[in-house]
Amino acid sequence: MQPASDKNIKRSLILAGGGVRLAYHAGVLIALEEAGIAFDHVDGTSGGIFGTAMLASGISPKEAAVRWRKLNLKGFMAAMPLGDYFNQNNLPGLGSADGIRKKIFPALGISSEIIKTNTRFRATFNVCNFSKKTIECIDGKDINEDYLIAGMSLPVFMPALNINGDWYTDAVWIKDANITEAVKRGAEDVWLVWCIGNTSTYLNGSFNQYVHMIEISANGGLFGEIDWLRSVNKDRLSGGLKLVNLRIIKPEYALPLDPDFLFNKINADTLINMGYADTRKYLAADNTFSDKEAVSNSTEMKTADASLHFRQQFKGKLVIGGALNAVTICLSFFIHEVDNRFVFQLYSSVSITGSDFISGYENTINVGANGKVNARFRFVFNSVDYEADLRMQLNSVPNILIGIDNKVAKVSIAPAGSSKSNDTLFIQPAVNRIRNAFYLNVNANTVWYKRMKLKNRLLSQLVNYDEKV
Repeated sequence: MQPASDKNIKRSLILAGGGVRLAYHAGVLIALEEAGIAFDHVDGTSGGIFGTAMLASGISPKEAAVRWRKLNLKGFMAAMPLGDYFNQNNLPGLGSADGIRKKIFPALGISSEIIKTNTRFRATFNVCNFSKKTIECIDGKDINEDYLIAGMSLPVFMPALNINGDWYTDAVWIKDANITEAVKRGAEDVWLVWCIGNTSTYLNGSFNQYVHMIEISANGGLFGEIDWLRSVNKDRLSGGLKLVNLRIIKPEYALPLDPDFLFNKINADTLINMGYADTRKYLAADNTFSDKEAVSNSTEMKTADASLHFRQQFKGKLVIGGALNAVTICLSFFIHEVDNRFVFQLYSSVSITGSDFISGYENTINVGANGKVNARFRFVFNSVDYEADLRMQLNSVPNILIGIDNKVAKVSIAPAGSSKSNDTLFIQPAVNRIRNAFYLNVNANTVWYKRMKLKNRLLSQLVNYDEKV
């Protein structure tokens, strides 16, 4: 990881939207904090309001991760009064904001009153004034709970809010990343965390196409912001001023959508681990977004023809730091089919003797013949960098699908660069294996029975890998 930049540089962090799956942001924030990168200004739009509001409410990145992992997602699912559903022409939204206001905000530690008193950095929140069709950037000292709720109230799904005589809603349709505000506040280094999808495939289905409308609006708005920033930098260059750097952290593949998160097809632990690993990888490369690149490259993500995701959890005891510790390891596997080839991804976290889960980085997965799977990752515990190595044996696709495979793993954990520790047998409890099999999920732009075939095809790559298939 590269050392933190000059502390005299004024930095802005822009947390763009992406729905409730933005537990991803907590992993990003932990990695940035570990790198010693602090911000003078944090700006949130749409789902990015969660992360911005938590920081401004005094919630540390690590505490934010704990809260996301413990969050009861049912709190997001609040209904409108029953009578509203009998008059579709007057229905203000499919759901109410009461769950977010009464359950989610308290569980995440978000308090508009604390935000008003925050002095550690300047916080701003973007909302759409629907009455005037404009973006309003609300300073933290002027924020209230209604603005926070309005800023993530997507039309159709949640009602707009009337504040001081004007109607307010989610700003994503106009702008999902307010680079303009950051530059106006004197930022010389702008860090953008982007989670809205930008892939090349147009999907069928009304929900997918609603999401596509958001993607078009959000990405189009960002591209305009980047073009504006490049114009500003030309003026700054001619005036002998320092250029404003733009850094963009994003997933390699588009994140699963909100329904997958709400129905546990992906969980907060996985999303946090993805954000952490992606940010560690970005910091190691230490790239700024070049003004020579096409603006569309700024958010471009890889497109998979089909993707499969499942989770595994192993428990055992190991000597770490000179003491015997109870260890829990959580792994999330992704198999992407891209142009008839297969890409494997791994994300990880570990808990040591009841500690909060620690996200892993430099995750690698090696799939060999006859179901031999080797997972490796690194993590930091008590300021020591450790390497974890897990060796698993998968026997058959049917066994995976009914939750009777992968009962054990051979595990070693040792400080990075030291000799490998002895293998220890870890157990995956039966209840975990059955639950993991139930939530095993395939995303593909096809009908359900073809997805079932894809599930077997993708899983077979773990049991009997053939990279040429």
